[in-house]
Amino acid sequence: MQPLFLVVSALLLQAPQKPDSARAARADTLERVTVRALRASGAAPLSERTISRDELQRGYAGQEAPLLPTRVPGITAYSESGSFTGYSYLRLRGLDQNRVNLSFDGIPLNDPEDQQFYFSNVPDFANSVQSVQVQRGTGTSAFGTASYAGSVNFQSLDLASAKRGGEMQLTGGAFDTRRAALQWRSGLTGGRWAMAARASSHQTDGFRAHSGNNASSGFLSAAWYGNKDVVKFTAFAGLSKLRSSYYAADEATVRADPRTNPMGLDERDRFSQVFWNLQHVRAVGEHAVWTTTIYRQGAGGWFDVKVDPDLWRFNLSYNWYGALSTYSYRRGAVAFDAGAHVMRYHRDHFLAIWPTLDSRVYDNTGYKGEQTAFAKVQVEQGRATWFADLQLRRAAFRYEPAVRTSPDPHAPPTTPSTDWGFLNPRIGLTWRQTPALSYFVSVGSVRREPTRDDMFAGADNLDDSNAASILPLDRVRPEHVVDYEAGATWSGPRLRVSANLFAMEFREEIAAVGALSLTGSPLRVNVGGSHRRGLEAEARWQASSTLMLDATIAVNDARINRYVDAESGDVHRNVRSRLSPRVVATQAVTWRLPRGFSLESEARQVSAAPLTNTGDASATLPSYVLADAGLTWARGGSSVGLRVNNVFDRLAFGGGYASGGTNYVFPFATRHVMVSVRRAF
Repeated sequence: MQPLFLVVSALLLQAPQKPDSARAARADTLERVTVRALRASGAAPLSERTISRDELQRGYAGQEAPLLPTRVPGITAYSESGSFTGYSYLRLRGLDQNRVNLSFDGIPLNDPEDQQFYFSNVPDFANSVQSVQVQRGTGTSAFGTASYAGSVNFQSLDLASAKRGGEMQLTGGAFDTRRAALQWRSGLTGGRWAMAARASSHQTDGFRAHSGNNASSGFLSAAWYGNKDVVKFTAFAGLSKLRSSYYAADEATVRADPRTNPMGLDERDRFSQVFWNLQHVRAVGEHAVWTTTIYRQGAGGWFDVKVDPDLWRFNLSYNWYGALSTYSYRRGAVAFDAGAHVMRYHRDHFLAIWPTLDSRVYDNTGYKGEQTAFAKVQVEQGRATWFADLQLRRAAFRYEPAVRTSPDPHAPPTTPSTDWGFLNPRIGLTWRQTPALSYFVSVGSVRREPTRDDMFAGADNLDDSNAASILPLDRVRPEHVVDYEAGATWSGPRLRVSANLFAMEFREEIAAVGALSLTGSPLRVNVGGSHRRGLEAEARWQASSTLMLDATIAVNDARINRYVDAESGDVHRNVRSRLSPRVVATQAVTWRLPRGFSLESEARQVSAAPLTNTGDASATLPSYVLADAGLTWARGGSSVGLRVNNVFDRLAFGGGYASGGTNYVFPFATRHVMVSVRRAF
């Protein structure tokens, strides 16, 4: 650490130059270059939406990040606790979150084993985000988990362009929810350096009985700006102490008591998470920028599960190191980006049973490595913009058990392993018919490896009792999608409308069967051929200087050609895919009132969705309509916000599964009120 400390100190102690707007603009441009290399530009032939910080902060009261982009066409989201925190998930085009590439400043967030990221471990994460871009479909190349359903890229707070000052935030309301956050930004000081910091605390009882969370988190970012270089360090960390609610309750019980939770008071969860990265950006001549980033992630903790008559404690701990580099070239009509990424990861799994927590029932470790390279080019020719993107990705997994998987006592311990190689191409064309109207077409092909849970059929340990049914690890095959997209956008002075058609054609989709493992992970199998085809559209109308209206709609026909039910052995053909509603629509109104007041309302309609892949009409998640409303008063650096969620007090379910002829559901919280106070200084 001493050499790194000396380098950073030397950079900060260099003689400052007089700050000016040109330096701030140049520093801000360099700061964002990695995000630009991985995100879609305005001319890219893709279905995407970028959400600004102002939009993210509107009505923000500490919600976990998956609950925020619900105005993006085709996104649904829910929390296991029914409220703002406690293991929340989004689905994009009906596909679950571990098929969505999640990144922070281009650095992958999805855990390499589970291909998930648990935002509950880092509460108030979205408070340190400058913007979010959601790409639907295969999108552009990104590092980490394949962009299979799409990608969600979070950009950290801009430092160079920020004004000096701080802000205190306080939130309180239903379910004994309390949140406090304090953040500060230095602005560009001396023309050379800037920093931002935040500390947050969040407590809630949760909507469902004993599903609360007691959590805290912190964020720190600091940067030094030279004439051609930027060195930026960013870190966040969190600690979450949850009462478990990852099992759903049966629908009849929930209708009688919406707050019911089948998990006991002694089933708890405690995890911590740490993330840091160090980035160097170098301007190469007038047209190119080279960026290199090293990062480290770590998480660890445990969760308890009642296995009568005992209480089992599952322990997890991982370390993840990586480096990535991007090269961006812009000159005239040509834009070129290339990048490479390498990483190493290992996660320890072990089980103990109360009260002898020092004695381990089993102990195993999963190792994963990845190497990725991509190149993409965008060329303008008159009205046309051509786009091509090629990604080469290799991933390898190895398992090391502490218990041998061979009945022969003289045989060496089995360490099963597998690896995958993928070539993922994308091409497209954008045509500008007029300055206001443009069209695009694109096609992308992406393959994705199974998760550890997929390969192990939900088991946390491999031993003599289950090795024969799991090994070899390549029984679960990689899934493949070819994504066809076509769309149009019209932008006028006050109205912007976009619409796109999509056809996602899958081979060997790894689809959830609608049941959970003992540890709460969805069980999935290859289902051969399947597809998702539909329409997405959104419109934003600035009706006047004080009134803005937003609307989105997504229509999705998601089907599996042939599905074999593991329990009955029955074959089902041309059946709808589980948890994939046909229609998702939102409408929102923002109205600026006199004397610093503003009123905002939002409605979401989601049609019914199957809970299984069998076509059983009784195994259905009912349709719902939910509405929220908020009133905010702001003056100077102060604001007070009152938000009423589920205004009409509807009982609705955001997720669930079916087993043995019974539907199990996760409810949304009934009507509740939250109050947030902000004070800038």
